[in-house]
Amino acid sequence: MATEKLLTGATPAFFSALHGFVAANTLAIYNIHYFIKDLPAGVSDRADWSAQHRWVHPLLILAGGLLSFICLFFLPLKVIAVSIGLGLLSLGYSLPVLPFPQKKRLKDWGILKLILLSLVWTCVTVLMPMFGYGKSFRAYEVEFLLRFVLMLPLCIAFDIRDMETDKEHRIYTLPNAIGLQASFRLMDACLIVFCALAVWQYLRYPIVSRLAGGFVITLCTKAMLLLSRKVNTDIFYLLCIDGMMLLYAAFILLA
Repeated sequence: MATEKLLTGATPAFFSALHGFVAANTLAIYNIHYFIKDLPAGVSDRADWSAQHRWVHPLLILAGGLLSFICLFFLPLKVIAVSIGLGLLSLGYSLPVLPFPQKKRLKDWGILKLILLSLVWTCVTVLMPMFGYGKSFRAYEVEFLLRFVLMLPLCIAFDIRDMETDKEHRIYTLPNAIGLQASFRLMDACLIVFCALAVWQYLRYPIVSRLAGGFVITLCTKAMLLLSRKVNTDIFYLLCIDGMMLLYAAFILLA
């Protein structure tokens, strides 16, 4: 919706075929991930709930698949083509699709996992609306970079939280490869690049509220990343770390 407002200059309707399609596929992909995930008890409240209510996941996968199929009939071919590629990447994240004996899932390749998550989220929230409205990528490449760079430190934070579990499952994510301090420095570097991109965007499209929002998002994200060193609960990460993506969109929609 934030991208659509940037593309059209007006706040889009909440209910649309594109929004329904994205929501339905998100519902299906996340539930496939948790349905096939095999984690020991006590890893997290969310994983424990999932293990105790496994029957919920097939129902939500079915609901997501049905809604996605209905929405397909109302979407442009370009959006459908992009979604097929993104869908395969998303499924490959959890399902064994690679022809390697030890690492058959994309998530098993630690650094690739980081780039993949950031790239898929950025493509869904930028490219799909752009193609849906028939806009040129060249006019909005800075927005694409902004989203990608914002997503990177959020993904690194989740990898830091899951360092021990990933190590036990031989998933060598970036924090396991370069260490905690280097990971924190990299997250800071991403936020600096994010600010630089916000300034670049302002020079191209001088909208003060967008520039101010970029700086506020940077400060809020930095504050949440600092808190993440002390708070390790599911609710904190889902609300305050993942929540930075929602806050970013809110600044655009409310500006």
